[in-house]
Amino acid sequence: MQPITEQALTALRESVAEILSPYRMAHTLGVEDMVARLAALYCPEKILLLRAAALLHDVTKELSNEEQLVIFNAHGVTLRSDEADSPQVWHGMTAALVIPTRYPDFADPELISAVRWHTTGRAGMTLSDALLSLADCIEEGRKFADCIALRQAFFDPVPEKMTPSERRRHLRNILLLSYEKTLSKLREKGGAICLDSLAAWEDLRNRVEI
Repeated sequence: MQPITEQALTALRESVAEILSPYRMAHTLGVEDMVARLAALYCPEKILLLRAAALLHDVTKELSNEEQLVIFNAHGVTLRSDEADSPQVWHGMTAALVIPTRYPDFADPELISAVRWHTTGRAGMTLSDALLSLADCIEEGRKFADCIALRQAFFDPVPEKMTPSERRRHLRNILLLSYEKTLSKLREKGGAICLDSLAAWEDLRNRVEI
């Protein structure tokens, strides 16, 4: 793969804007901005890759369930029962599936992984997985109370002033809090819980840092 450039990102941004609604595109741009801020703290060398992942993370979000099932079928994917009961997480899976053919210049395995797991998380999340997942939740356009609280919880302690190790522990703590809130709300509402989210939560409980 060729290195991702600003010019490539501009072309990708324009391409994605053609298929997303203004609302979804505004969120996508918010995630791009936020993941760039987070990457500057944790992995400056991956800023361009993570910005590309942000631009692609919701490319199938506005497809119907039927359209997403077509993508699964075309790629030979059989959903587990917990996945089938959680259509709200399908877009991370289907976006990851279509990237290699629709956006081959961005088919980096690390980028695809971040897109794939941004909604559910997983056991053994990589730093890139974690940063895109968090950026999706705390981008500045998110006005939900939980998102605002999580954004403040991340930035109020001023992570820029932390040591690298402290910063990685801080990221783990904020992600753990995020998954605890999500799982708690799903339980309260009686909603289906994806096993990958449970695995992510359990894994984060046993990790010191990311």
